[in-house]
Amino acid sequence: MPTVSRAFASALITALGGAQPAVRDLCQRLAEPLLTSSAPAFIPLASLDGVFEQASLLSGDPGIGLRAFEHAHPSNLGPLGYAVMSSPTIKSVLVSLAEHHHLVGTGFCLFVEERSDGVRLVGVPTGTGQRELSRVFIDAVAAITVGLLCWLVPGRAIRPVRAELSYPPCVVTANARRVYGDEIHHGAAQNALLFSHADAALSVASHDPALHAVHSDYLARWLAQLGGDRLSLKVRGVISEQLSQGRPVTLALVAEALGLSGQRLSRGLEGEGHTFLRLLDEVRLRDSHRLLRNSNLSFKQIAYQVGFRHQSAFNKACERWFGMGPGRYREEG
Repeated sequence: MPTVSRAFASALITALGGAQPAVRDLCQRLAEPLLTSSAPAFIPLASLDGVFEQASLLSGDPGIGLRAFEHAHPSNLGPLGYAVMSSPTIKSVLVSLAEHHHLVGTGFCLFVEERSDGVRLVGVPTGTGQRELSRVFIDAVAAITVGLLCWLVPGRAIRPVRAELSYPPCVVTANARRVYGDEIHHGAAQNALLFSHADAALSVASHDPALHAVHSDYLARWLAQLGGDRLSLKVRGVISEQLSQGRPVTLALVAEALGLSGQRLSRGLEGEGHTFLRLLDEVRLRDSHRLLRNSNLSFKQIAYQVGFRHQSAFNKACERWFGMGPGRYREEG
């Protein structure tokens, strides 16, 4: 079950309201029960989809999510925003977003690719049988991302040199070009934004080495505290450890490593908006991307390292994650 943090959800809802009072009132009324201080820290995306759909219909604007560009700010990211704001370059900002994306949302994997034609930020949903992300949500997340980069480098209109979007072809508006640039591909296997090397190398205006060290330390301590509270982070760690050791990864074995029963582990993950299989899929996806792009290991070796007994199962997983087999995915890197 994909989720988004309460802070990020609040930013999305505020952005959708925009300058239309009727839409703003609708968003506030529908989202109020989800955003109260007593609500869970992470909100199921399915609960927000109804708000997105009704806001789009009432406004008459299927691209309403693009309005989030005007509302981009580091505060949308919670504690991660501090580290982002004092980062040295735009590339380091993208890397930080990818490394800590689970602080903003779950049910997807975010990673950065260094390519000959630029730096690519890629988002891939995890788990099987997951509903497709809505156009409003995809546009809003992309708009906040691009808007944040522009906020960090005042006076520079940072735009992707290419945008790949999973939703079907539609009319490309001026608002879409403001967020995505001139090269937009719809119906893509992944949602991805490619930034030029020149933009990726830009210095963040608010960067300060001493402050960045303080912010990074704060984020590390916050993550450590969160890791002690959130079962899903512990499970990710155990899965990664067992895969690296070539050991089988099952719910029962992970539960045993954490001193829990399988039932208690499942209930705990469900309470955080996760399932064991989705977390396993996320770790496998992340490691497969890293090994395919940054190692010379054979596909059979990679399949073994990420916990697939048969390469055919690994090939199918790559088709689902990346929209292509492992051979083509390695070549395109």
